[in-house]
Amino acid sequence: MKFFDKFKKILGIEAGEANNIIEYEAFKNVYVRKKVKDNRKYLQEILSNAADIVYREFVIGAAQQHLLMVFVDGMVEKKLIGEQVLKSLMVELNEATYREIFTIEEIKNRLVSTAEIREAETFDTLMLALMSGDTLIFAEGSAHGLIIGSKGWESRGVSEPTTEKAVKGPKDCFIETLRSNIVLIRRRIRDPNLAVEVLQIGRRTKTDVAIVYIKGVLNPEIAEEIKRRIQAVDIDGITDSSQLEELIADHPWTIFPLGRITERPDKVTAALLEGRAAIVVDGSPFVLIVPVTFSTFLSAVDDYYQRSIVASTIRLTRYLSFYISAALPGLYLALVSFHPGMIPPPLALAIVGTRVALPFPSFVEMILMETVLEILQEAGIRLPQAIGQTVSIVGGIVIGQAAVQAGVVSPIIVIIVALTAITSFTLPSYHINLSSRILRMPFILVGATLGFYGIVILSLFVLLHMASLTSFGVGYLEDFSPYRIRDFKDIFIRVPMKLMRKRPEFLKPEDTQRQVDRKKMKEKTDDQ
Repeated sequence: MKFFDKFKKILGIEAGEANNIIEYEAFKNVYVRKKVKDNRKYLQEILSNAADIVYREFVIGAAQQHLLMVFVDGMVEKKLIGEQVLKSLMVELNEATYREIFTIEEIKNRLVSTAEIREAETFDTLMLALMSGDTLIFAEGSAHGLIIGSKGWESRGVSEPTTEKAVKGPKDCFIETLRSNIVLIRRRIRDPNLAVEVLQIGRRTKTDVAIVYIKGVLNPEIAEEIKRRIQAVDIDGITDSSQLEELIADHPWTIFPLGRITERPDKVTAALLEGRAAIVVDGSPFVLIVPVTFSTFLSAVDDYYQRSIVASTIRLTRYLSFYISAALPGLYLALVSFHPGMIPPPLALAIVGTRVALPFPSFVEMILMETVLEILQEAGIRLPQAIGQTVSIVGGIVIGQAAVQAGVVSPIIVIIVALTAITSFTLPSYHINLSSRILRMPFILVGATLGFYGIVILSLFVLLHMASLTSFGVGYLEDFSPYRIRDFKDIFIRVPMKLMRKRPEFLKPEDTQRQVDRKKMKEKTDDQ
């Protein structure tokens, strides 16, 4: 009992205080004892409120040496534990009638046949392994514990992407298991230089975070900066890669995303080959790509599965759609309020005719309809998938038609609002879609108060703000300026794949060559 009281004193807890908070750091000073009963009593005291912890004591050999196995029910692969641990120790060893007392090292090297197994002498390592789904073994007479890799919890199978649809290309997506997500990347990049560095975040969750990149391609300074920022995060825990993106972003006070969140392994593969890095968070089906630029969010996976002319045309449409989605309501209010002379007379007469006897000015109508649109979009997201889209579409049609017939808003306002919503749906990234929706309201305000002058001033302000942003040292608009003909091959348009021989220069990759020009090589060889 004196020894166990020492344990409690080290951790700063008293008997009966079940709600005391225990940090992993406190376990560093607690060493494994040689008696199995002491180790079990200690674990039961610390994990007194954990009903899913399984303790299994058994004896091995003719010497009847006591062993203790501890694991979390539901987090281990019980078949592996039964066949490769318990069967080896309790059946095969007893049949061989061994009479010696085994140390943990001998059990690891001679008796247990699992692939992943290691020793530990302090409870900080043991407790973290236990809570991660591994199995612990304590042996009588040994001052070390054995950690057996036995993770085997239930997980969702690889399925088709739900948020990033593509007409062509692979149909698999990431899931919530870190190892499975890394496998999906390794299947596509069979390069021994593919680096996977695993860190842990969260004082309580101890969430595994993997940094994936290609050595010799990614700029080493970017790799070190990513690791430095992740290691600097001090928080109770994270549950998704989006939270991590906010914690390590260069500029927290911006509406523009500074990391690309994706659920598609092919998109991550393309980013790694360009000279970027991927951050995979255990428990999240979305992977974070860094560093990014603005053009990253307006390119879709379909662009690289279509002919270059087709992909370029669609991409230019997205750039136009982004500005229309953000500024069209403000442009309309600027025209009708300050610059009606710029509207063709027939259209001006039609607009005036629809506004007869309306109770609100155009500005109020626009605010009202935009608010209704945002509510409908949010409702469509939160409702079950089977009825969410129906509510958004039917609700928009019914409310818009009813508002026009009731004489609350004019038909042209409904058309403008509907057009901004449709153009926002063309944006391939949900996060950049949110940015355009947030910008819409400031454009409405300056359009209604300052006209075209306000629209131009706000556009310049947004452009200057974007130019001031960085993503891990890479300028948000660095692929646009300074001008580099090499980088412009895959920004507004996409040139044929044969012409995209080098990686983007603004990423400063170590290996700049992506594709070899066979024709030039042949000419050089012939000259020699």
